Amino acid sequence: MYVGMGSMTMLFGASLVGYFITRAQAKAWRAIDLPQLPGGIWLSTAILLLLSLSLKKAEQSIAKNRDQSLSRGLFMALLFGFLFVASQLHNWRQVARVALHVEEKGLYIYSFFMLTALHAVHVVAGLVPLWLCHQRSVDQKYSSSRREGISLLRQYWDYLLVIWLVLLAALHLS
Repeated sequence: MYVGMGSMTMLFGASLVGYFITRAQAKAWRAIDLPQLPGGIWLSTAILLLLSLSLKKAEQSIAKNRDQSLSRGLFMALLFGFLFVASQLHNWRQVARVALHVEEKGLYIYSFFMLTALHAVHVVAGLVPLWLCHQRSVDQKYSSSRREGISLLRQYWDYLLVIWLVLLAALHLS
């Protein structure tokens, strides 16, 4: 898990370095009539926060052997994961719709799509273990003494939240 997080840190770090270099060297970075970030991006952020809170609650539940509360927390996290992807699709459509009517595109649009899509790929990949952990919780495979999977799952999603906040800050500051 930690090797994977280290690899993802390198991937996102390299992407951000490329983003900042491109930003610094671009003559036409962002069209004047192009809005900053779509408003839905803040909704996406709130959804990720709720997902992390759901997983924290689920982890606390299994520490007290509350199986139903664990399953409910994992289900809510799964729901928030799908909502995040849906909100990102909406954000991408919104940005694409505006970008079609801008004559001078610049590299900002490309950078927005590249960074948010890179994150979305990791979100979609994280839905698989989230679903598997939920299924295992329904079958009551977890207990206060067997909860490593839940702990690792929560760490992964908290990591994705931190990465999202860093990407959002980078996009917002540009």
